Amino acid sequence: MRTRRTMLALSAGTLCLTGCGAPGGSNGGLTIEVADATAAPGGTARIAVQASSGGVLTWQLAEIPERWQVAHENFEPHPTAVRESYPPELVWDPVAESVTGSLAVAVPNGATPGEYVLVVEAGTATADERAVSEATVTVEA
Repeated sequence: MRTRRTMLALSAGTLCLTGCGAPGGSNGGLTIEVADATAAPGGTARIAVQASSGGVLTWQLAEIPERWQVAHENFEPHPTAVRESYPPELVWDPVAESVTGSLAVAVPNGATPGEYVLVVEAGTATADERAVSEATVTVEA
């Protein structure tokens, strides 16, 4: 499981980045962890997601081809809103203390075997704090 945490803050007009933390670490209580997943072409890879102290959860197709489909499944508690934008957003208002669920990546028939990265991000409603984690989807022949 590869996890990267980044907090963005504006200070006197300057963008400040504070570095990487170890998995399980936090930025003010905001955390996100994802698990890698494997699927064969024509199958579905389910990425387990666990977040805390977040109000918004998004995902981006870092290395996953755009034609692949990613859907959210079984999030508890259920999001109070789902924004069908890019990146898609699951929203909890008020902020959820703990969230679990999965992202289902539909791997099309004929997909090239290899490793593909899905970036998953949790944030606060004010968008000034972010935690980022990367899941590797392995496509096996």
